[in-house]
Amino acid sequence: MKWRKILAAGMGLVLAAGLMSGCGDQKKETGSGKKDDQEKAMGRYVEEDLKPPVQDGETPLGAYKKDGILHLYTSGASQDSGTKYYSYQYQDGQWSEAQEDAGLTAMGSDFFLNYLGYGQDGSVYAMGTPTNPTEAMPYGGHIFKNTQDSDTWEDVTPENLTKADENGYAANVTDVDALADGSLCVANGSTGQAEIYKDGEKVFSADMEPMMSNFQNTIGTSQNRLAVTAKDGKSITFYNTDDYSETGSAALTKKGESFNLAPGADGTWYCLTEGGIVRFQETGDLMETLLDGSYGKMGATGISVVSFFSGDDDEFYALYNEYDKGGLFMARYTYNKDMPVSADNTLTVYGLKENKTVQQAISLFQTQNPDVRVDYSYAVGEYEKPSSDDIRNLNTELLGGNGADVLILDSLPVDSYIEKGVLADISSLKEELVEDGGMLENVAAAMERDGKVYGLPARMGLPVMASKDDSGKVLESIEALTSYLGENPEAQVLGDTVHTNAAETLLAVMYEELVKEDGSIDEEKMAEFIDDYLQICKNMDTQSLEEAYGYDPGDTEDRNIYFSAGYFTGYEDGNVTLCELQGYSSMMYPVYSIKKAGIEPKAVKNYYVPYTIAGINASTKQQETAELFIKALMSDDVQGSETWDGFPVTESAFNNMIAYADTDAAQKDKVSSSYKDPKTGEDVMDEYGNADGQSVQTYLDLIRTLDSPFVPNQTLFDTVLEEMEKCYEGTETSAEAAKAIVQKMDTYLSE
Repeated sequence: MKWRKILAAGMGLVLAAGLMSGCGDQKKETGSGKKDDQEKAMGRYVEEDLKPPVQDGETPLGAYKKDGILHLYTSGASQDSGTKYYSYQYQDGQWSEAQEDAGLTAMGSDFFLNYLGYGQDGSVYAMGTPTNPTEAMPYGGHIFKNTQDSDTWEDVTPENLTKADENGYAANVTDVDALADGSLCVANGSTGQAEIYKDGEKVFSADMEPMMSNFQNTIGTSQNRLAVTAKDGKSITFYNTDDYSETGSAALTKKGESFNLAPGADGTWYCLTEGGIVRFQETGDLMETLLDGSYGKMGATGISVVSFFSGDDDEFYALYNEYDKGGLFMARYTYNKDMPVSADNTLTVYGLKENKTVQQAISLFQTQNPDVRVDYSYAVGEYEKPSSDDIRNLNTELLGGNGADVLILDSLPVDSYIEKGVLADISSLKEELVEDGGMLENVAAAMERDGKVYGLPARMGLPVMASKDDSGKVLESIEALTSYLGENPEAQVLGDTVHTNAAETLLAVMYEELVKEDGSIDEEKMAEFIDDYLQICKNMDTQSLEEAYGYDPGDTEDRNIYFSAGYFTGYEDGNVTLCELQGYSSMMYPVYSIKKAGIEPKAVKNYYVPYTIAGINASTKQQETAELFIKALMSDDVQGSETWDGFPVTESAFNNMIAYADTDAAQKDKVSSSYKDPKTGEDVMDEYGNADGQSVQTYLDLIRTLDSPFVPNQTLFDTVLEEMEKCYEGTETSAEAAKAIVQKMDTYLSE
């Protein structure tokens, strides 16, 4: 069986005595010699939320510590006055009130500033791009310096970085730092080089991991070292800034994690990644994990690191941009000698697929319950497809009275588990979360069977149907669809889409009619349904569409979505558009296009799609702890995060989403797209942004009315799609496919 495992706490915590200053204390328990009474390693880093008094809509620009004072800078925008920049100071446990930084605000009228930090020379540096690029000042990164803690900022961008290339763009500066002598260290995203400039002239360059974002931590400096994220994206390379020789390298983590570096003393460095805080030597020696990422904000989704730096007495600070919440998080990390290095208890969590909401909940849960280690396992990644062996092996384990304490039931045979007594009844937990936690009652009932509840969804999808006329009626039943196609043999029914999307969407819409109450298949209806699907694909000319769009079957292999047909094209009479919304970010284009067409969105057969369904293994000996974990899934912190895997399921998260939708930060987020209509050859250009509060309210109100959870048997669903693909390719008739589906599912049910 293919396994991926995250040991969310205790993994690689090598805080050995003697390796860490002040971190080697041991605490000896007295007693009878049982596990809880044996000598236990104590002491590890903990995260503290410093809670700066920022206002809604302020986003982080940067932070640093100087002369014992923590400085935090933010930006805030309003439609009336434009962008303003603010500073806060933290000293002796107190934050100052916000002070507008006049110099940054003045500069912000001409530049969009995206980063601010402290150089080794004692100066403060900022980065930004022109708000209104011109030929004389093309779009690209600029570097500004403040040397006297005044309102005056000087543009110190090296001249060669401001010159336009053949495409009219200047260099994309993605990170900046300074050496003790004031030499600039620049991450040039356009060339993929880390560069050192002395008196405006480039004196050194080294390959780094190519980055094209406006800001990305890719370099760091100490008094005489430049640290560069290596080209392979998996390690850090160090250079002596006196003679520019390479002094060492350190392989830190897997490719895909971002490195945020802070220098220590005598060749020691610290790195903050999604996996936690690591201390190491520039030669790659003595590497140790100070804090596992699941115990802090760095392990959460929907965030990025803006600043990471060390302070006094082995403390660290990190400033995070919480994109999903439109704000920031200022953290301090300090060593606590009374905190156990590893937890006494373990809670196991398992799901077929990697899940961001679960990882978010682990981070919160372990902060709240430091005595519990969460062992999270999954068979495949978020966008990979589990195999039948993955499910079969899990079934064997569960039926043997084993398996994880908490099960994420997505794509698993839930009804079979209920019938065989694998899942615990959590009805009382459901009632508590609905009454006290504000969970939507209709969604909380998704896994209710015979008056008992066996799972609770932490996310949900909203299938939406839209058409200019009453074309949606043809999808009310297979009989209605077949009759309509008989009377209108050239009708394409669905908005333009590729054949795999059409197959998934039609199967989802007709699923309950095709599957009998006992889980078996209506063979005659299945053949009729496949014939209808093939006729729709022919009428739509999916082959030509796929050639025009550069269709790659791998792109739709496992999209974690059931309903998706036609919403990326215009609305036409006689066609039905279907899409499945999965959170605020997913609403952007569908809501825009539906609103532009003047169409009222409708539910699809009153369906909602439960996701991240958490159940408890009936064999667990940690029922209470497992329930605490499910409560973490439903907490405001997790529900309020945008994880791209479904809408939240609590009223408080709904209210926050509506409030955020009307903020300047949300409404300033615009996207432009252009494409050529493959049927007409017409160039289509769209500019759209996030849905506003009123639009969001409309869709959330629709969610509250839904009472039909769409929870297909995933094995059956995938089996049908496999046979439909054979029919589309012409290697099988609809009758042969229907017969094969029936035989396969009879075998599956008998097992």
